[in-house]
Amino acid sequence: MWRLEWIWLACTGSEQHDYLERMLTCSVASLEPGETTHGLLLSRTGRTLGELWLLADGERTLAAIASGGEVVVNALEKYILAADVKLERLDWVTGARLATTAGSGWTPNREGVRFRALLGQTVTAAPGIVADDEPDLARLAQLAAGIPDWDAESVARRNPLEAGLGALVPADVGCYPGQEVISKLRHVGGLRRRLVRLQLSAPVELGATLERDGAPAGEVTSSVLQPDGSQLALGYVKRPMEGERLTAGEARALVLGPGLLDDIPF
Repeated sequence: MWRLEWIWLACTGSEQHDYLERMLTCSVASLEPGETTHGLLLSRTGRTLGELWLLADGERTLAAIASGGEVVVNALEKYILAADVKLERLDWVTGARLATTAGSGWTPNREGVRFRALLGQTVTAAPGIVADDEPDLARLAQLAAGIPDWDAESVARRNPLEAGLGALVPADVGCYPGQEVISKLRHVGGLRRRLVRLQLSAPVELGATLERDGAPAGEVTSSVLQPDGSQLALGYVKRPMEGERLTAGEARALVLGPGLLDDIPF
């Protein structure tokens, strides 16, 4: 069963939009009532702290922390300082009810929750969120899209470009913490490893070493069985090339390319 444990916050105050704009990788200031946006909170060194959805709701901005939990809450509270901003935690029932009545990305159907709440934890069910009784099929679709799991792909504290989340840190958005690091990696290069989709000829242990010409080139982080008996997987690979062939023990591994949210070409 697919279940999401989000933390819901209401952000109020005359400087709420400016504050959130400076903290997150998504644009908040231009949101019209009822509109949503989706982004990440990064550390000053460009590491991923959490994933959030935001909804403009009249005089407040609702923030749903899909991954990162208390780390995100603490960071948002820490940097308010003297700004006219107040954060109030909402209970599950209130937050989930608001989610089901909001716009794109908050819909309570299976597709909307699973693929728009990209890194959500699988811990606690919530009112208004549809539980999924086909986790294997949904996991297959998630890996086919190259969407990382917060735990399996160890997204926490990784650079989002490394974790295949480049689309959530657009090049033309404001001055959030870690932006200089992200900008340098985009324009100068320097990514040593990338999350990629892999086609495996046989099952392998999670954490199995991927090799290129007999030398270590990465590791498998997730895998799921496909209808044809092969394995679809995600893994971190050093300087990957789409279409190249690696090995993982006795299994062959074909690099399929970047995922849906990876906006940096190989």
